[in-house]
Amino acid sequence: MVNKMKCYLLLLSTITTSAIVTAAEPGRLILEVTEPIGVHRDGAPVHVELALPKPVPISTAFRLTFGGKPITAQFRPNGDEEKTANWWLDFVSPSSPFEKRQYVVDYGKEVKPGPERKRGHRLIRREDAFVVSNAPYIDWTIPHDFSGFLRSVDFEPFEHLKPDSMGLSVRDRDGRLHQLGGEGTTARVVRAGPMTVALRFENTETSEALRGVDWSADLIFPGPVSWVELHLKIDDPQNQVVEATLQLKLNLDEPDRAKRTLVELGAARTIYRSLIGEGEIELRADANAIPAWQVFRGTNQQLQPFVVGSKDASLAEGWAHVMDRKRCLAIAFDNFGRKGEERIKIRANGVLTASKRFADPAQKQWRSWLHFVQFPPQQSATSDPRMMQNPLTVRQLKDE
Repeated sequence: MVNKMKCYLLLLSTITTSAIVTAAEPGRLILEVTEPIGVHRDGAPVHVELALPKPVPISTAFRLTFGGKPITAQFRPNGDEEKTANWWLDFVSPSSPFEKRQYVVDYGKEVKPGPERKRGHRLIRREDAFVVSNAPYIDWTIPHDFSGFLRSVDFEPFEHLKPDSMGLSVRDRDGRLHQLGGEGTTARVVRAGPMTVALRFENTETSEALRGVDWSADLIFPGPVSWVELHLKIDDPQNQVVEATLQLKLNLDEPDRAKRTLVELGAARTIYRSLIGEGEIELRADANAIPAWQVFRGTNQQLQPFVVGSKDASLAEGWAHVMDRKRCLAIAFDNFGRKGEERIKIRANGVLTASKRFADPAQKQWRSWLHFVQFPPQQSATSDPRMMQNPLTVRQLKDE
């Protein structure tokens, strides 16, 4: 009987130890990162939400490697649960044109954590606003209620925005404009760290014209670059929203004949113009129209065709540089004009208005990048607008 008991305890001990060892064994993910458009990149931000085979505690250690060498990276859980299978990974990857690179993610109790950035972005919560700071270089200020979108972009030694921009708004079926943000808008931190800060703003509209419309706006601030990525999603079951609009008042110097506001537009080719007084320029694009894109110039309500794409012209790229002799905003839009008419209008006084008219009632999304740099952008920016529009792609190959 005693011998049987000893065998039972030994067997139980073996099973328990085996279970503990299995739980402690590290997991592994293989990621493939691809450069999609044939451009050399010294280092581009990479964001991916990892899907682990099963939830792990938020205390789990992670390490990213390339060729067996640890890579500086940021791992953050997606959510507030004690355990989760969904984790955000942010890092920077160099790439040759069309190159494919394989990265390895190891995780588990026995894994030695990989390095994180020691300096970079810091999220500061003020009474009425978030500040994403990368001292001593740049501070972005975003109101808690999202009204006006970006309140300030202070990129030493210059402020890039005036404080009273409209920000994001939507137009209803009757043509009325409704500003997004304000009362009822909630904000939460999706992830935060020196590599990347991501915020999400959400609301359910209650006005009669938009009752039941849900929207969310994700703002992603990747380091070490000085841009913010905006991803607007609109859930509109009654198809009450026909268009989304973004309006920013750039803090440009007052233009005169000696120092005009400079604009470059990414149509099928780059089109540049200088503006003064009441001057405006506008890029319009719609893949389902002929021509697929046009550029107009003139003054408000009196715009005339300036450059018109031919019947067989390539689609517009959908970006703009807006500059004085100190500051530049490089703004770019994803799939510009591919899924509904889109416009980018710039006035001499620095007011930028972009809009997207939704062609598909079930797919109301708008993605853009706003890169704040010093003039000239060719000297101060490490990425051009097309590189922002076409980020490195990530594919999870397998789990181990």
